[in-house]
Amino acid sequence: MSTNKQMSSYRFHLRPALTFVVTIAFALLITLGSWQMHRLEWKQGLIAQVEARVNAAPIAFAEAVRRASAGENMEYTPVAIAGRLQAENEARVFGTYDGAPGAYVFAPVETATGAVYVNRGFAPQDALSVPCFCAGIQDEDAFTGLFRAAEHPSPPASWFQSTGKSVDGLWFVRNPQAFAADAGLNAPSYYIDQFDVAGRDWPKGGTTRLDFNNRHLEYALTWFGLAATLAGVWVAFSLKKLD
Repeated sequence: MSTNKQMSSYRFHLRPALTFVVTIAFALLITLGSWQMHRLEWKQGLIAQVEARVNAAPIAFAEAVRRASAGENMEYTPVAIAGRLQAENEARVFGTYDGAPGAYVFAPVETATGAVYVNRGFAPQDALSVPCFCAGIQDEDAFTGLFRAAEHPSPPASWFQSTGKSVDGLWFVRNPQAFAADAGLNAPSYYIDQFDVAGRDWPKGGTTRLDFNNRHLEYALTWFGLAATLAGVWVAFSLKKLD
């Protein structure tokens, strides 16, 4: 009874300026929450795709390129290629592995149809003094790994990330066509993340990241929760106590 009496002493009073600001902010928060739900769906699809593909038998790299060019998503598909590795045309991309700084070593493989870049793996900073990682390379060899597309950073990362080389020759973006142009070669925008090679210390293959952070549901609930809180604050400020 007392609760009803207390509520009857308040009347809803619409505040136009406050309502306008809250409406804009509420719509923004709901949009952000919905976007995170879309990201959640995308991330779950990516994880399922990777889990289904990584243990499949490799297909020819040329076949993967043909299907990717036709619009099919071929990321993380095991592929194989044969040819002569041109270690003298290495391109090293700055990166880290298990928290250690270093570079990922890309080298073109000369095939009957042109050059294809292979990410041979990671080398730590203290191993990068060698001019090239040529030990154990045969004139003709087979290379097996995961099919990857060139890296194209999107905003806002692209606003601050260099796409060229540093003064010490390290690249910042995995872009085979940029590597090829620098070496006077032609290569597709796709490359191979090579699997680990037994007996080879550096560069270490098999370093493709296959565990994906998936906190989009948590982020979505945070945005939706903030929207609900904002609505509650708006209601509280819109209630006017009667004298």
